[in-house]
Amino acid sequence: MKKHIRIKHSIPGRVRFSIRSLHKNQSLAHVLDAELGRQATVESVRANVLCGSLVVRFAPDKMKPAELLALLEAILGVGGHCPSCGVKTPACASELCECRACSSTRAGCNPVKTALRRFVAVSSVMGVVFVRTTILGLTVAETALSPLGLVAIGLSVPLFRKAYEQLRCKRFTLEAFLGASCVAAVAAGEALTAFEVLWINSGAELVKAWITERSRKSIGEILRDTSHHTFILVDGVEVEREVSDLREGDVVVLHTSEKVCVDGEIVDGEALMDEAPITGRSDHVAKGVGDAVLAGTFVRQGVIYVKAREVGDRTYLARVLKMVEDSLENRAPIEGVADRLATNLIRVGFVTTAGTWLLTGSLYRAFTVLLVMACPCATVLAASTAVSAAISAAARRNILIKGGRYLEEVGKTDTVCFDKTGTLTTNEPILARIVTLKGISEAQLLQMAVSVEMHNHHPLAQAIKNAADERKLKAKAHTVCEYFLGMGMRAEVDGREILVGNRKLMERHGAEMNGSVTQAAPLRRQGRTVLFVAEEKTVRGLLAFDNQTRPQSREVVRRLRRGGADDVVLITGDEPNTANNLAKNLGIANVHASVMPENKADIVKALQKEGAAVLMVGDGVNDALALAQADVGVAMGAGGSEVAIEAADIALVNDDLAGLVYVQSLSQQTLRVVHQNFWIATGSNLAGVVFGAMGMLTPIMAGMIHIGHSLGVLANSARLLRYAPPALESATKTEER
Repeated sequence: MKKHIRIKHSIPGRVRFSIRSLHKNQSLAHVLDAELGRQATVESVRANVLCGSLVVRFAPDKMKPAELLALLEAILGVGGHCPSCGVKTPACASELCECRACSSTRAGCNPVKTALRRFVAVSSVMGVVFVRTTILGLTVAETALSPLGLVAIGLSVPLFRKAYEQLRCKRFTLEAFLGASCVAAVAAGEALTAFEVLWINSGAELVKAWITERSRKSIGEILRDTSHHTFILVDGVEVEREVSDLREGDVVVLHTSEKVCVDGEIVDGEALMDEAPITGRSDHVAKGVGDAVLAGTFVRQGVIYVKAREVGDRTYLARVLKMVEDSLENRAPIEGVADRLATNLIRVGFVTTAGTWLLTGSLYRAFTVLLVMACPCATVLAASTAVSAAISAAARRNILIKGGRYLEEVGKTDTVCFDKTGTLTTNEPILARIVTLKGISEAQLLQMAVSVEMHNHHPLAQAIKNAADERKLKAKAHTVCEYFLGMGMRAEVDGREILVGNRKLMERHGAEMNGSVTQAAPLRRQGRTVLFVAEEKTVRGLLAFDNQTRPQSREVVRRLRRGGADDVVLITGDEPNTANNLAKNLGIANVHASVMPENKADIVKALQKEGAAVLMVGDGVNDALALAQADVGVAMGAGGSEVAIEAADIALVNDDLAGLVYVQSLSQQTLRVVHQNFWIATGSNLAGVVFGAMGMLTPIMAGMIHIGHSLGVLANSARLLRYAPPALESATKTEER
């Protein structure tokens, strides 16, 4: 079984703990901060309730991590008092160890199992009663001392116990109202009515627990974006080491396709680096001795020896992840419509029950009104069933929505911010234009290029090969082939020297440019990558490459505006020419280019300060901060990084940008269904109160109202399972045409 509390990372003077019961438990965070703050050797405490982590800084010469661990275990001791609220709790000997007063989950708890057991218990009793009365035609006693009455009281005791302890914490919730209704029903000889209330309550709790457990995973277990093993140079020999064991000054050896696991400086070798996961730039960067590299980037070609400058949680990547945690932690909680309605329902329930008794003088009528108002459908099922159906509908379309809160908010956002690479565009370059010089044809120039690049695995080489395949051009065999890191390639084809690369390669081999630099300038201003093709020291033409824009990007931008997005913003690490050119093609007016990850989050924050509700869409580590800062973050799933997906609230698993349109429309439709459900639930309650006060309803009939409007709510919510907005279908047809 996984330990309740354990040390995740430790360096002198600082230790990070993983604490399961701290997950989404702000009360426990305050207690731990206060308890540890009393220790003279503790310098600071920072709790992250969304990750279930606690970072403690302490005096290393006066305290050890093991001593801190023992102190925390004492504070979170098994049995005794709940660390969240101070209420006495039983020993945590089983899975049923939730604090009854504050609902904080302690070690070993599984809320779904707890709710399921209660629901199965209530359903089993009702099933037995149904068989006896409906199938066998036998009567069932419903008095307080009958078996059915005693079971109903027994199943109601947890509600009363929880309500009592909540009152001790100065909290008043629906449990007290429900418990009173169940006991009153049993006392009146209406045990079946009590079971109706218990069944609906337990079913609602099960749905709520299932959604909570399924929708959100702990970010702390996913924040690993570097390898577990690597090689370091020891006395000239490569020795395998755990990444967690690396120290400052170690020389790490990194080969082609390996991920960098430290921040440091290249002391030997050269390589083509893919920095897209960190900076968002799509082109690979040539780096050699003296250049800096960052954890989370990739070696695409070459071998480098990196002297570690920052390791572990001090790397740039780790600092980004820490800021992600802080941004998530600082989100303001949103009070849902269902919570406000629950408070109103309690007040109205007591007022109408007392008012009926005072006006009519009939305890029987007052009891009937109490049973009508006791149903929690309006507060739980009306919202949770609609949200559950919508989340399931999205999941069938490979869209992961991590909770009802984000489903609700995405339809209310008025500003959409897009990353460029991997979001509006794919990560694969395409040959966008061929410019020929000196009378050579495009086919001849392209055949020369593919003959040189036929064995190269660089993304630009692959784009050349794809373009040649489309034109059915075959590469000619080359006899000599040389690769120049960060510049291009040289080969001999049919006895003639062919160069394909950038301007540095041409100058290195003394190629005559023939005005090609002038020809390349406007292509670069359009944000395209330009390669020169030279034959026998003379440039014969240019190849211009661009990232392929997703075919549905323009349509998605237009339909998001139609759905309520007043402003669309492009935020990218790419150069201004590239960003502006793409924005112009997609109809986006607001552009921020050459932006670093932390600045993306600042831009989102600035928009929020102006009153905007921001939806951020991205795919890499460089987007994680902005995804966490935004009101709703959406990550592209297939090509995106795990960190971005975990920092986001919604993930498009299939990398289908059109899913944004679907989610926006689904959110708005879900809110409409929820409000319809509220009217169904509260409307039937109000009608039941009137008829009950007039003496036209019996307690059993009041219980039937519960079942009737519950079924109505479920049927209305079920419509969302098949929801497919016409706008999305139209977009798909447009793309197909």
